[in-house]
Amino acid sequence: MLIDSVDMQPSRKSPLGNVMNQPSKRPRIPSNGLVHTYRHVIKDPLYPTLPSPYRSPVILANATTKHTQSPTPNASCNDILQLSHTKWDLGSNFVEGLKNCGIEAMYEWQAECLSMAGLLEGEKNLVYTAPTSAGKSLVAEILMIKRVMETQMKAIVVLPYVAIVTEKVKFLKNVVKGIEPRINVTGYHGGAKSSLGWKDTDISVCTIEKANLILNAALEDGSVKDLGVVVFDELHMLEDDHRGYILEVLATKLLCLQQSLQIIGMSATLSNASELGAWLQACYYDSTYRPIPLQEYLVYENEVYNEHDQLIAHIPRSEIKDLEDPVTNAVISLVYGCVVEGYSALVFCPTRDMTERITKLLGQFMPPADEEVVEKRRDVIRDLAASATGLDRILGKSIPLGVAFHHAGLTIEERDIVADAYDKGLVKVICCTPTMAAGVNLPARRVIIHPRIGRTLLTPAMLRQMRGRAGRKGKDTIGESYLCCPKVDKDAVKELLKAPMPRVRSSLAVGIQRQVSLLALLEVIATRLATSLYSLGDYIQCTLLYHTSENKAEIEALVQSSLTSLVSSELIRENDTCGFEPTPMGIATVASGFGPEEGVFLHRELNRALRAFNLETDMHIIYNFTPIYGLTEVNWKILMKEIEVLDESGLRTVTFIGVNPALVNRMARGETLKEDSSENTEKLRVHRRFFVSLMLRDLINEIPIHYVANKYETPRGFVQQLASTCKGFASTTGTFCKKMGWSGLAVLLEHYAYRLDMGVRDDLMELVKLPFVKSYTARMIYNAGLRSISAVAAAEANNLIPILEAAQPQRLRLKSDEGGKLRKRLQDRAERIVKAARRLHGVDPFPPNFYPLLKHPS
Repeated sequence: MLIDSVDMQPSRKSPLGNVMNQPSKRPRIPSNGLVHTYRHVIKDPLYPTLPSPYRSPVILANATTKHTQSPTPNASCNDILQLSHTKWDLGSNFVEGLKNCGIEAMYEWQAECLSMAGLLEGEKNLVYTAPTSAGKSLVAEILMIKRVMETQMKAIVVLPYVAIVTEKVKFLKNVVKGIEPRINVTGYHGGAKSSLGWKDTDISVCTIEKANLILNAALEDGSVKDLGVVVFDELHMLEDDHRGYILEVLATKLLCLQQSLQIIGMSATLSNASELGAWLQACYYDSTYRPIPLQEYLVYENEVYNEHDQLIAHIPRSEIKDLEDPVTNAVISLVYGCVVEGYSALVFCPTRDMTERITKLLGQFMPPADEEVVEKRRDVIRDLAASATGLDRILGKSIPLGVAFHHAGLTIEERDIVADAYDKGLVKVICCTPTMAAGVNLPARRVIIHPRIGRTLLTPAMLRQMRGRAGRKGKDTIGESYLCCPKVDKDAVKELLKAPMPRVRSSLAVGIQRQVSLLALLEVIATRLATSLYSLGDYIQCTLLYHTSENKAEIEALVQSSLTSLVSSELIRENDTCGFEPTPMGIATVASGFGPEEGVFLHRELNRALRAFNLETDMHIIYNFTPIYGLTEVNWKILMKEIEVLDESGLRTVTFIGVNPALVNRMARGETLKEDSSENTEKLRVHRRFFVSLMLRDLINEIPIHYVANKYETPRGFVQQLASTCKGFASTTGTFCKKMGWSGLAVLLEHYAYRLDMGVRDDLMELVKLPFVKSYTARMIYNAGLRSISAVAAAEANNLIPILEAAQPQRLRLKSDEGGKLRKRLQDRAERIVKAARRLHGVDPFPPNFYPLLKHPS
């Protein structure tokens, strides 16, 4: 018997006993799908839950930290762990701000790290590593805010993803809001809208690209002298193939500055922290402490193994067709076992399609919730229905059952609503793609992982990030990680589990071969940080590439060839002193934040526009606003159909841009064009950009995001991201034109920037200033006769409710009571819109019946 083969005997009260004693056949699900009442009468779980209490894993017994700790900081046991202790000298307002955010004391490892010589005084740099959820950020935040308070110098926090930037800005604002003099915290990323510039803010929280752009501008205007501390979160991003070289260039420039500057770097996945510490001239600290112990399991063929490869449980097979696959059966079983005990779960799936499929499947097996929770879930549905894209069909069915999916195909608004519902415990299970492990802070009691991303096996670093989401501090006493794989992947997955964290290496080595590391030299020349061969040599010696390379001569040869390439591309030129200076195109490229190849491509595109610009329609100007990076693949059949319906003006634009209708027709019929030459590469790049510009054309003409996504067979998330970053790209393109001296073109681009950001025609530019009034809603309000802010200010909220209802892109089929609650929600929005309009119009927003409805002549 199986029970004899495991090193564990279940007691009568053990959840494992429920598994072993239940019949091997699952009850069939009624054909009407109403499973809740059916399952409610079952006393024992239908799916397995693993033994409890849990034993501490061996991995913790071998931890390198020298201390044992309680699951939460216990300041009463050790006075020095109190944030108010005089040793830390944080100030009462700073301590109170942390307390308001739920942080009242440190862990011992944090106190030990901060006690290293020279850190609190800002005299030493720091590189440190600790597991996810161990409180890494607090160390950097204490050092950073303390230095800003004491020196009135500025700080930059560098983060890899927009979602983390947004989350960090919100947290830091809450921490510092009571500190005097006031500390301004501002977020900078591609879609950010901020009235505060670098000179007006104290702490700049940035994506990697924005941080590099801010530093370049500060070097150019001399304000870099005000920079006192830089924090690199997720330092392992140095080896990222696409963005790592920017991070390395950014850090290298900081090392070259002749000023007092503290650099702090951290990550949960560093295996060579000491090596990176030596590069950044920093002391380093390594902790393996986890506040919430982690239990790790491998599951295949419906059998569960612990980290010692011991069989500890068996998952009963199912006769249900959808659960015939052992991996799917295990995922559903483990999720159910977690949810019935009152905990949350994350399911990491290899593809977006699989997240949606598992979400739908899980909805059939979720336990019933009480009426209060059900009603709050309906509120989540109403929020989604009132969003710009309306209610997603799958989420509309799964969220009432406590399940949702989360991936880049959703809009930012949808992702925020889902994440908030999960954080509040209304959604118990989220099925997501692996990128969410790094991009969003959503921990769970149980994390279930498919070992692949697409068709590729996960890397050890990605796996650690996913497993690190297991265990919610303050809510769970344990975290559980299950890696579920088919039998064919068993051996590869076992090797993955044993694999050490890879050594973080310089991505400039890859970058030089791909020519993108030309940025490393172009930026320091354009900002005049280094212009002679001697100073350029010093700069290169500060890179991680040089610090870790054994072949210095090869690097010097690559640098020389890169300089030659920059000269031939006309981005730099030799001067009379045997050094180098930037050309106008080189200055424009760096000032705009573009890479060398992007700058040269954009220069050619804008030059072509200056020679022949078609202003008969918006199409040509929209093309020049379309980002030149992150483009989707062309659907050639759709592109062919769009070109076929263009009028003469549109066809002229197509010719000016360089799109070839004959090539489009051939590609639509199945021909291929290999990117085996620079000519073919540029040809495809122009056609990709034009294809995406058609989406922007539709958005600016007020076609809703979900219609655009369906029309071009593109994920909604991509379309919305395109719309939100369009203004940022327009701004940087305008900067490029100004630096080139093309002031006329710059003015033309700036005229369209706000309109493109709002996605409306000129006649709606005023209305979209109101809250909740986006392109489609603005048009509905305009067509109803309220064509200005003054007209909305003179209206009553009740007159806006039917307009807001009609503006919903997807009508809900709700019961009468649910429809009434949706109407109440829309009434609240209508009142806030009218109140904002009255405030903007300069009238008293409070008397509700003071102004009669203004009928605008049609």
